[in-house]
Amino acid sequence: MSIILVFIVAPGLGIKVFEQGLSFVEFSLLVLSTLFIAIGGYIINDVFDIYADSVNKDDAESPVGNSISIETANVFYWVFTLLGIMMGVLLSYLVNQINFGLIFLFSAGLLWFYSQKYQCQPLIGNIVVAFLSALSFGLVWLFEFYALSNNAEVFVVVQSNFSFVNRLVIIYMSFAFMVSLLREIVKDMEDYQGDNRFGCKTFAVKYGIAASKVLALIIAYMSLVASLVVQYTFYKAEFYLLVGAFFPIDLLFISVVLLLHSSSIKSNFNKLSTLIKFLMLVGILSMIIFYFEA
Repeated sequence: MSIILVFIVAPGLGIKVFEQGLSFVEFSLLVLSTLFIAIGGYIINDVFDIYADSVNKDDAESPVGNSISIETANVFYWVFTLLGIMMGVLLSYLVNQINFGLIFLFSAGLLWFYSQKYQCQPLIGNIVVAFLSALSFGLVWLFEFYALSNNAEVFVVVQSNFSFVNRLVIIYMSFAFMVSLLREIVKDMEDYQGDNRFGCKTFAVKYGIAASKVLALIIAYMSLVASLVVQYTFYKAEFYLLVGAFFPIDLLFISVVLLLHSSSIKSNFNKLSTLIKFLMLVGILSMIIFYFEA
């Protein structure tokens, strides 16, 4: 979240970070709120997944039920989630958009229903996780926009740059959505054994590994084409450093595609999952390049 504010939104608008939009305190509330709600989501997911994780993960990877009791995990879930929601509501109040507090309540609710129900339904759980990943990028721009709107003088000066920043944020939100969705599909293939044993009807369990591979390949090919289109857009805008920054992303998408074609066992899918995480990291770090183009 810090990266998109410092290296995309602020330079795209031509403003100084923490001086003309969100203050340091307001941005800290946004980061902590998002982080705490995400931590709560991970905890409750481990609680609901305790049996499947006993097959899919090592004990070290799944502390709930091992080093941490279910009762303690539930307490941690409520503490982190409620703190996250309250911080989000406070932030919404500070930018004079108290109704935005519902975004944090909605996100926490989605994570609860994902863990309890959606993750064991074909594609629905995958889309929920991908949506929330993309939302974390969009929230920075949303709250920065309304923080700026409270300063009429600055707002008038920078509003000509809004459409440009919108396009950049949408590009990275789309990237986060597609890569997260791809990883979720691969993760379902990786966790097939435990999900199948305990009746979790993911896409891989319901339609099989072969169908999941086809779906993952479609998403990967679409993402690769989208990456090339974005590169061409940057080229037309004469953002040559960003064009270069997307070459590693293209190569990683190609690597994912090639590995997907040859994958058939859990160890292969584990490597794919790690590769996709690295792809996400490289995509996020590419935002830094824009700072030197602006």
